[in-house]
Amino acid sequence: MAEATLASAQFEHKLVSPNLILEGKVHYGFIYAQHLELELFNAHFPAFEVIVQKMTYGKHQWERDYNYPLIGVSMLYSGLGNNPSLGSGYALMPFINFPLYKSKKFTGGFRLALGVGFISKPFDRISNYKNLAIGSHLNAAVNLLFEARYRINYFLTLTTGISLQHFSNGSLKLPNYGINVFMVNLGVAYRPFRENHNINDRFFAPTRPYSAIIRRSLEIDIGVLAGYKNMQAIYGKNYWVTHFYTNTFLQVSPKSKFGIGLDCSYDPSQITTLEMKSIPVDNKLSVIRPGINGAYQLVMSRLGFLFNLGCYLGGKEKSNGPLYEKISVQYNFAKNIFAAVMIKVHWGRADYIGWGLGYRFDVVYGKKTVK
Repeated sequence: MAEATLASAQFEHKLVSPNLILEGKVHYGFIYAQHLELELFNAHFPAFEVIVQKMTYGKHQWERDYNYPLIGVSMLYSGLGNNPSLGSGYALMPFINFPLYKSKKFTGGFRLALGVGFISKPFDRISNYKNLAIGSHLNAAVNLLFEARYRINYFLTLTTGISLQHFSNGSLKLPNYGINVFMVNLGVAYRPFRENHNINDRFFAPTRPYSAIIRRSLEIDIGVLAGYKNMQAIYGKNYWVTHFYTNTFLQVSPKSKFGIGLDCSYDPSQITTLEMKSIPVDNKLSVIRPGINGAYQLVMSRLGFLFNLGCYLGGKEKSNGPLYEKISVQYNFAKNIFAAVMIKVHWGRADYIGWGLGYRFDVVYGKKTVK
C-alpha cells in the first residue's frame, strides 16, 4: 500500500503529463510560383496537421528568456492540388512556438519548425519530366507560422494563423526550385491532463550571475563547411562545395546577437557553368566568391539560429547575382567547439546545404566582476 502511494505521488510530480497538448489544424492555401516553370502547379488546396506539444515551465534558463514557449512536433499532409506531376507532400517537423504577446485568454506567437519532408512524385527525366520543382523524395521541410491562440477553458484552445510551408533538398539533387505554399488555418488544441499545482518553478524570476551582466565581450566564430551538389540531371556529375566563414557578434540581450560576417566559397560546378557558356576558365580559383554580410544569431542555450544577408565581393561566375542569404543552425557541443548546418540561398532558391565544424572564442573588452 505504501509503495502504491509513493508511486502515485511520484507520478503527480512529473512535468510530462500536465504539460501535454494535442492539436489539429486544417489549412487552405496555394503554391507560390516563384519561377515560370512552376506555374503549371498553380492550384488552391487543403492541408491537414496533427501536433503534439508541451508547455515549458522554466526548467532551463532559455525557457524563461523566451516567455515559456511551446515545443513539440508537427505532422503535416497535403495533396498539393492533386497535380499528377507533383504528387503529395508530407512533413515531420520539430518546432518551437515563441509567444510574442500574452494575456490570460489570448496569445499571439511565432512558430519556427524545421524537419524532414517527403514528396511522392519527384522529377524523373523519363517518367516525370514536368516536375522541375523537386528532384528527390526526401527534402528539408520548413514552416513559418504567425498564429493567434484563444483559450476557451482549461482544456480547449482555438487557434488560427497564416503560414509558409517550404520543401527543398538544398540542391542535393537537381532540379530544385523548391515548393512554397502559403496557407491560412483554423485549429483546436486539447489539454488532456490537469495541471499539477505543485509545479511552481515558472513563477520565480530568473537569476543570473552578476558577473554575466556586466561582462562585455565580442564572440568570434570561425568555421568550415562542406556541401554536396548532385547535378547529374544537368551536367552529368556531382560536385563538392567548400565554404569558409567567420562571424563576429555582440550580444545585446540574453536572446540576441548582432554582428558582421565574412565568407569565401569555392564551387567547382561554376567552372562547368562558365565553360558551357563558352567562357574560358584559365584559373580554377577565379570562381572563388568572397562575401561580406550582416549577421544575427538567436540564442537558445547551446543552440543558435543564424541569419546572414550578404553581398559578393568577387568571383568570375555571377549568374546568381550579387546578393545571397544564409540560414544556419549551430550547436556548441564543447566549450569552444561547435557543429553547424547551413543552407545558402539566392533569392529564395537554395544553392547548397553545408555541414561542418567551427571554433568559437571571446574577446573581452569590458570589466568583469568575480562571482
